[in-house]
Amino acid sequence: MKPTLLCVACALVVLLGGCGGSDEAAGALDSLDGTDVQGLDLILADTQDLWDATETATGDALDALPSPRRTPAEWEPHAATWMQWPTVWEKEIRPNFARIIDVVQEYEPLHLLVLDQAMKTAAIQYLADQGVPDTNLTWHLATYDSAWLRDNGPVYVEEGGQLRLLDWGFDGWGGNFGQDVTFAADDKIPAFIAAQLGLDREDRGDYILERGNLEANGKDTVVLGWDCQLDRNPEWTKADTETLLKGALGVSRVLWVYGHDDEDGTTGHIDGVVRFIDEDTVAVARSLIPNDPGAADLEDAATMLAAEGFTVVRLDIPGTYKYGGYDLPASYMNWLVGNGFVAAMAFGVAAWDDAAKVALEGLYPGRTVHMIEVNELWLSGGGIHCVTNDQPLFQD
Repeated sequence: MKPTLLCVACALVVLLGGCGGSDEAAGALDSLDGTDVQGLDLILADTQDLWDATETATGDALDALPSPRRTPAEWEPHAATWMQWPTVWEKEIRPNFARIIDVVQEYEPLHLLVLDQAMKTAAIQYLADQGVPDTNLTWHLATYDSAWLRDNGPVYVEEGGQLRLLDWGFDGWGGNFGQDVTFAADDKIPAFIAAQLGLDREDRGDYILERGNLEANGKDTVVLGWDCQLDRNPEWTKADTETLLKGALGVSRVLWVYGHDDEDGTTGHIDGVVRFIDEDTVAVARSLIPNDPGAADLEDAATMLAAEGFTVVRLDIPGTYKYGGYDLPASYMNWLVGNGFVAAMAFGVAAWDDAAKVALEGLYPGRTVHMIEVNELWLSGGGIHCVTNDQPLFQD
């Protein structure tokens, strides 16, 4: 019996002399005349109507509740990709930017930030000289410091039937690239983008989080490098950090990967180590470099993620190569997934690049994999993923 009808029935029994099936109550019910029985029928009918109305109202109220917060995965449809054009201080990476832009704009809108009109005019001409047309591009005049929009840019979540923008703190990678690297303007870019898009902005500036250290499976899990988060937020415990991220990102699991190269100014960004392929599959780098001190950390990451129930696939770092006077590891993890494409790292070592292309084509069937040579970018400390910031396409 429904709760409301149960209450009414009990009340009637009490009024008629008891409950629990007493003889007095049974006799009283037997003695009711037709009018009384009709009245009881009316009471029960009215109660049923009340119950139905309550059920309808409750259902409407539940339907009106905001949907759970969710962080979209990178492989979901994009509305656009955003980039910050390199300033004069980073002009050596402009050829790499031109190659990336040429690929991205073929598949989805691309928003480019420039400092002023003069820089916009010069950038359009530069791209034209590189064979990149000024098509599918939207230009924005903004004040910023550097070209690494993955890290100082926004994180997006879906909640309550709309797309929201999370504005985390940015401190110039903890000063790890030198105290002369400015970041105050970069830290304001998420607010600028929110205004350009007309999105609600959620200020999370009391916690430092670079999007390059955040991998989401679009469902219930995020993976981050703990070394990076501890470096940026030394006063935060792991438990408090997990509570914060679960609430802000709408996930039930926060998983940690440990270890980083001492020369890595990002202090171990996750997008160089672990990448989600789909909700249940994750790629983890595997080092084939002899005596690589970071190889064990990669194996630990793969073991942990497998224990968490994910299908783990491995993408090899086949060795090091010479560029700019340095021995650089040929790591292929720092790709961008977009609408029908993958923009992936290439280093000019044909056998390695070809093998990585085949591997990525297997991981992303139905998407065209573009291998883009980005040696200057890599020498500067990052890759394709580091300089792009994807905007999800919200589908209500």
